[in-house]
Amino acid sequence: MHPTFALTIASMKMYYRNRQAIFWTLVLPLMFIVIFGLLNFGSFSNVDMGVVDEAETPAADILTGVLEDSEVVELSLGARDAEMQALEDGDRDIVIVIPPGFGESAASPTVQAFYAEDRFQQAQVGQGIVQGVLDDITLRRAGVERGLSIEAQAVDSKGLEYVDFLVPGVISMAIMQMGIFSVVFSLIQFRQQGVLRRLYATPIRPHNFLIGQVFTRLLVSIVQVAVLLGVSVLIFGVKVEGNLGYLFVLAVLGGALFIAIGFVVSGFAKNEEVGAPLANIIALPMMFLSGVFFPTDTLPGVLEDIAQYLPLTFLADGMREVAIQGASLTEIPWELLGLVVWLAIAFIAATRVFRWE
Repeated sequence: MHPTFALTIASMKMYYRNRQAIFWTLVLPLMFIVIFGLLNFGSFSNVDMGVVDEAETPAADILTGVLEDSEVVELSLGARDAEMQALEDGDRDIVIVIPPGFGESAASPTVQAFYAEDRFQQAQVGQGIVQGVLDDITLRRAGVERGLSIEAQAVDSKGLEYVDFLVPGVISMAIMQMGIFSVVFSLIQFRQQGVLRRLYATPIRPHNFLIGQVFTRLLVSIVQVAVLLGVSVLIFGVKVEGNLGYLFVLAVLGGALFIAIGFVVSGFAKNEEVGAPLANIIALPMMFLSGVFFPTDTLPGVLEDIAQYLPLTFLADGMREVAIQGASLTEIPWELLGLVVWLAIAFIAATRVFRWE
């Protein structure tokens, strides 16, 4: 049997006999999905509203101004095609179209409202706010033939829920934890027990051992994606629009990146007392800043800018684009570039600091 293959099998056996490793790899991420999914932090709290201003009249300015000042409405001004696409993708609850000539005559055209059919509650609130503004504008005008009104129409959308956003982020977090923590603690333990020294003294070449460790964890990454996605679909009905093969490609690329980071940390850490804090210093900020549980655009300005360039952000964003939007790998070049650049940096650093003793 080839040494690399034999060491990979041995590494797999050691990994799956380690109950703590299985807990951190599968059980803990599943707990996050179940807890956050049941709490449903994405439940209705405001209205994501898009406004298409085709009138650009004083009355239209009054309407958009009131909507911008509303504490209930998260407003986005844009072109009709872009806002309608956002509505279909599940990024908007309702889109208001202000037609040309709005408010310029006694018989102004009707405002159109397009809403996601599965966001009826948000749509009703949004329409109520808009109608209230229209009634106010009507009262200000003289010689009104009829009041300004809304014509509403339901649109089929992807109907995304918070759990659809959550699952790709938690899977990315699980890949990060597996790559960093399992490598750090395994290699530190092997050094302390003299395993690496003994392997280094055998005819087995060092790269055989390292490749075996990498293959083991990349296989675990694929298993993580399959198990976590499967449970999420069965329990919460999570929608997966994209190709599963693309998700596995991202899992392998992300796994390789965080495994390399794990090798870097293990090169600096002499024992578990040092390794655990170093690993947490790297992992915890990414867990909370990389959009695992909540979108990065909710962060303060400086933190949001920093978060855009974190390794876990690239992986989580890529996972979401594929899983939620059905994107192909060619449609996420920024995320792939970020992962490749970070992988190159981590690999170079790992080769510089890794040691057998």
